[in-house]
Formats: sequence, C-alpha cells, structure tokens
Amino acid sequence: MTLISDDESSRTEHFDARTTSSLERVLNPSTVAIVGLSDKSPVAPFIRPTLDSAARVFFVHPTAPTVFGVPTHRSVSDIGEPVDAVLSVMSAERTVALAEECAELDCGGLVIYAAGFAEVGQEGESLQRRLVAAAERGGMALVGPNSLGYISVPRSLNLTASADYHPPAGGISIVSHSGAMIGGVAVTAGRRTGIGISRLISAGNEATTDIADYVDFLASDPETAAVGLIVEGIRRPEAFFRAARRCIAAGKPIVALKLARSSRTQQMAASHTGALAGNAWAYDVAFRRAGIQLAHDLEELVDRLSIVGQLDPGKWNTVERVGVVAGTGGFASLAYDLAEAEGLSLPPLDGLAEWVRTTIPGITVPNPLDTTGFGATFWTDIVERYVGSPELDAVVFVNMWGETDDSPVYRRLIDDVAQAARRFGKPVAIAAGAGPVGSFAREVIGDDGSVALGYGLRGTLRGLRTMGTFVRDRATRRPPAEPVAPIAPPPVPTIDTGDGRQFLPFSQAMELLDRFGIPTAPYCTVDSDGHAAPDFAGPYAVKLADVPHRTELGAVALNIDTADLADTVNRMRALARRHHVPDVVAIQPMTAARGELLVGIEGRSELGPMVVLGIGGILVEVLERVGGRPAPLTRTDAEELIEEFRDLKLMHGYRGSAPWNLERLAELLVGFGNLAAACHEWIESLDINPLLVTDDGLVAVDALCIVRAEEEDPR
Repeated sequence: MTLISDDESSRTEHFDARTTSSLERVLNPSTVAIVGLSDKSPVAPFIRPTLDSAARVFFVHPTAPTVFGVPTHRSVSDIGEPVDAVLSVMSAERTVALAEECAELDCGGLVIYAAGFAEVGQEGESLQRRLVAAAERGGMALVGPNSLGYISVPRSLNLTASADYHPPAGGISIVSHSGAMIGGVAVTAGRRTGIGISRLISAGNEATTDIADYVDFLASDPETAAVGLIVEGIRRPEAFFRAARRCIAAGKPIVALKLARSSRTQQMAASHTGALAGNAWAYDVAFRRAGIQLAHDLEELVDRLSIVGQLDPGKWNTVERVGVVAGTGGFASLAYDLAEAEGLSLPPLDGLAEWVRTTIPGITVPNPLDTTGFGATFWTDIVERYVGSPELDAVVFVNMWGETDDSPVYRRLIDDVAQAARRFGKPVAIAAGAGPVGSFAREVIGDDGSVALGYGLRGTLRGLRTMGTFVRDRATRRPPAEPVAPIAPPPVPTIDTGDGRQFLPFSQAMELLDRFGIPTAPYCTVDSDGHAAPDFAGPYAVKLADVPHRTELGAVALNIDTADLADTVNRMRALARRHHVPDVVAIQPMTAARGELLVGIEGRSELGPMVVLGIGGILVEVLERVGGRPAPLTRTDAEELIEEFRDLKLMHGYRGSAPWNLERLAELLVGFGNLAAACHEWIESLDINPLLVTDDGLVAVDALCIVRAEEEDPR
C-alpha cells in the first residue's frame, strides 16, 4: 500500500491551518487559469461550460494563440494578477513545474488531473513531495493530483475531466476518492426528479487537501444542504470527524459509501489513489458513532440524500410513524414490506380506522391505505386526513406518476398533496411505484420545499429513514469521551507467537487489565526455577501461561484437584519443552460461569483503536456477530453497544433468566476503552476470550495482547 511519507504527513498537518482560505478560493473562484488546454483536447467540451460562470477565465498555453476563441497567455505569471484556481491539464512533471511557478505568485491553489504521483511508486512519490513543498511554500490548496477535478453546478464551474453530465442544480454536495464516481452520482441524480446537485469534488491523491478539508469547507458552504462521501480511506481521522461534527451541527446530514470493503478491493484502492483503504467494519462503527449514515451503492447514496435535499429543514422530524397512501393494493402491500425492511414503522392508525371502514368500500386497513377504484372520489378528504393526522410524522403517496401519466387528473391529485403539505408542515413525499416521478410533478408542487419527489418506493422510504435518523442523532447529546493519557508498554521481553508477531507474557497482560479496572481471576505462575503453591482453593485450571494458542497444543487442564496439581504442572512443562515454547505455568481457580463474552481491542484500524464486543466462546464464530465503538468510550457508548445485542436475548435475559450483569459490563467496556486509547501506540490487538459471566459479576481468565512492531504506524 502506497502512503504519503511521515515528512509529508507532518507537513500536511502543519499546512492544515492555512488551507481554509485557499480552499475557499479554489472552490469559489473569481478568477480561473486553465493551463495546457487546447481546442482539440478531449476534455475541452467538459470544461467549456466554465466560460458561462461568473468567474473570469484565463487560458495559458505555450503555442495555441486562442482557446475557445479567447486569447491565451504564455504562462500564469503573464496573467499579471491574482488567480484563485489554476487548472492543470498537463502531465505530472509539467504540473509540478507549474505548481512551483504558482508558489511564487498569488494563487489560491491548483486542480490537478495528472496521475503518476504517489500512487505509482518511488518516482511518483518524489514528484508528489515536490508538489507538496510548492503548495506549502505558496500557501496553496491542491485538488488532487490523480483527480477528475470538481464541478459546481449552480455556479457553472466545470474544472473537471469528467463529462458534462448536466445534473440538475440543488443542495447535495459529493466528495469522492474515486473520480469516476462523481460521474456516476451525476447520472444517478439526473434520472431522478427533484434531486439537485451543488458540488461534485474528486479528491484524488489528497496531496495536501484531503476529505477532512472538503467536509470542513462544506459545513460552512451556504450552497450545500447535505453531503455524500465516497470513501476509500481517511488519512486524518481526528480532523475528519471534527469536520463531520461541524457539518452535522450545521444541520447538514452526511451519508457515506465506503469502498474497498474486501482485501482485494483494498489493494485496488491503494494502487488507484495511494489512499489508505482498510478495515470497513471499523469505518461502519465509527461513522455510525459520528452520526454519518451508510450507503452500499451509488443509488442508495443518492436515495438517502434525496429527501433531505428537497424538503425544507423546518419540516424535518424523527419520522417515527409513517403513513402510506397507495394507488393500488400491490403498492400498499409492498410499502409495508419495504418499510419494515428499512426500519420504518407504519402504525395501524386507530384514529382513522372507523372513517376508512365507513367511507371506502371494502377497505379495512388504514395503513398502508389501498385506494384502488375509489381514490379519485375521496382523494381530497384522504389527503387532508392523512397529512393532518396527529398519528403520523410523515406521509408517502405512491402511484405510477410517470412521464406518460401527465394528465389534468394526476396534476390535481398532486396539487392536493402539495397544498396539504404546506398547511400541516410535515414531511410529505410523492413516489412512483418504480422509477422517477414525472417531471410535471415538479411544475405542480414548485420549489418551496413542501413536498419531496422520490425514486421508487424503496428509495423514498430510505430517504425518509435518513431524515429521521439524522434528526434523532442530532438531538442526542453526545459529549466526547475524556482524553486518556498514553502509557508505555511494560518493560519486559515480549514473546514470539510463532508467526512473527510478539505478545505480552500472561502476567503482564493480566496486570494491564487490572490497571484499568477490568476484574481478573486470581492466578499464580510457576516457572522452571521453582514451585509456588496457590493461595486459593481448588479445583484448578492449569495451563501454559505464555502460549498464544493453548488448545492446539493441549496445554490446558481443567478441574485439577490439589493432589494432582504438581503432576499436572510437570506435565505442562514437559509439553512446553517438547514444543519449544516457554514453560511458565499458570494456575487459576475453576470459575463457574453463566455465559461467556468476547471483549477485544482492534488497534490496526485506520481510524484509531476500536473496542470489540461479542458473545464469547464458540458462539462468536457460530453467530459471526460482533459490535464495536471507537476508543475511548463514554458510558452512553458502552450502553448503546450492549443494546445492539438485545435481539440475541443471551445478554439481556430470556425465558425468565437474569441479564448478564449489564451495568458492570458497561463499566468494564469504558475501562477497556481507556486501555485501548492509552496503549494505542503499541497494542496491535488484545483479546479477552472468555470474559466469564458469573453470578457475582464478570471476570477475565485470560488475555492475549499482541504488541505492535516498533516500526509499524499505529494506523
């Protein structure tokens, strides 16, 4: 995986304090210089709309006298005035020379298409170092390199090598590590009625300006109402999540599509942009914790942003209860199934049941309401009662409102919905059963944010779910966990696992747990220098202490009584000599348990240390279910993590059994999170498996703590 060097990383952190004004100049330029473009360039048609923007555009070319009929300059220096955004349509080597020229001028920054930088290896890394040095020297922001540039739809700024897809203007802004994906978003949005795009930004290699900077910019951007992210990896997690919090605090939902979810696609992403592209599970956990919602393809990304991009934020609510009025029984039935799949509740509407039964012949189910054959007759009354119902937070009206269905009748039906939405002030959406709503609907409802137009029934429900989740998350006060001071690793030799990794000796791992308030079972160790009798009663568990995988060696003996203890210890030592592993033996009392938990630390995450929780023992493999949170954890984080397992019933009690000491488990998870944060610089992973659930509480009987090699970066 190709990463920026430590020197580049530190320069980028230092440069971060100066990027805000430079990035503002690049993305909202008054003056633009386009360097290396000719009329014959394959990207010329894509850039041409920029001449229709409010920015003054200069062309720089060494030989062409004009571009698009505009006289050219021989260099950026010849322009003779400040330039906010410089677009390079040249090779990597020439772009670096251009950046070095711009560093001596008053330039906001560069937009760079060229590949051939850090993503291709040592020679490219050298060019990228020169590029970064020039940017830092000139206080410039860089979009790219290895980028398709950006498009600002409302401003008609097309500093892009991506085709001019003509997406409709609106409030959704997208930042993507993958350049081609911005075209995919534009095409997807263009197929939907009512969805509008503000900005499409291709981040590329992020030589200086990264996704954290773009999100921070969008948090203050008056033209952005919601943000979509297409992420390969995040280089500066702390800055990114700080920017995300600013965005969400400003009332702008964020939805992210995480690419590189498998090992193969991680390798592809690394070779593509030189970006980090690791553990997708950690991204899912950290994004949810930050209030960033998830999508799994481009269509879902756009769908989740569509409703918030159209409706007036003053109408948003938690969408706890949704009503659906359908033009046919099939759509009504489908609506219920899809709402359940998307986590939305369709209440029975007891308050409307009698009216529905006596007004609409043959219909007894108020929600979803099937208006087949009677909708037009009772439509105005239906709309008033459903949109005005205090039992509903949002209402969806679904029918086949396609382009071919533009009729005076359908226009009247849609107008009734729009008028009711304005009067009652709650989220209302009109959805086609499949595909887009006809563009005539936008003419009827107008652009005042009263009604949203959805894409298919599922897409519409997804958009409402995104709105409700955002409103709930934003209203939930989430103070960050208190910072934890780092601690150094114990000054003891580590032990080889047999596969090249190193781990702490058993005693030091248990002492580390004790230090952070994690209860451990009593133990004593016996080494080759002598025998120490345990000061606790048997029966005993006897095991080789400093072996990572004891079961495979048969290095655990259970229910050993006092008379057999010495022989069992000697047998364990002999086993250690036979397998050439340390012969330290640990003795512990047998502990009766009601259940087992797995608690762990994942220290290799790009986003920092993660605490992992699951049902322990063999069930962790059977269920294939773990949850997690970024470390350190607050008490709220711990309680929410535990709550994720309620559906399994084991932790929370079933058939009259008591819960598994969940109050104590929450305390333990907070302590474990503090351990993870304090030891992040040197712990690669730490597993407590099992953490025993007893009648008296929780107790760790073992811990395997893998120590990071000194040369490894913690991310």
